[in-house]
Amino acid sequence: MSLLKIQMFTVAVTLMLWACITALCLHFWPVEIPRFARVDIGSIVFQQQQSLAQRVKPGMDAAEQAKLFDEAKAFGVRLDAALEQVGKECQCALINTAALLKATSAKAIPDLSARVADILKQPAIGAPAQ
Repeated sequence: MSLLKIQMFTVAVTLMLWACITALCLHFWPVEIPRFARVDIGSIVFQQQQSLAQRVKPGMDAAEQAKLFDEAKAFGVRLDAALEQVGKECQCALINTAALLKATSAKAIPDLSARVADILKQPAIGAPAQ
């Protein structure tokens, strides 16, 4: 064999081995593409504000006002827990819809606002039934 043929054979074998090793690495350690979902926090909080505003009445006593204030604080804690639960369910990072500049399609980043709202509607654990 001539020297040129030996060099070409060596390059071809090296490239094939590199391709095989790369394929094996990708098979056993796949590249993880980050997953995202969006949640419209603004509309969820607005709905809660509307609900509380409807219950505010002129001449409320301090106990009723304190109860509404406690419910507002509890909502914040429940919202955080609901976002945590949805993030674990979808195994993705949640993004506020207001933070999105542009999505190429509605399916590009799924909207999980309804799931968060469903979790918030469930009675809190340890909360008294109303």
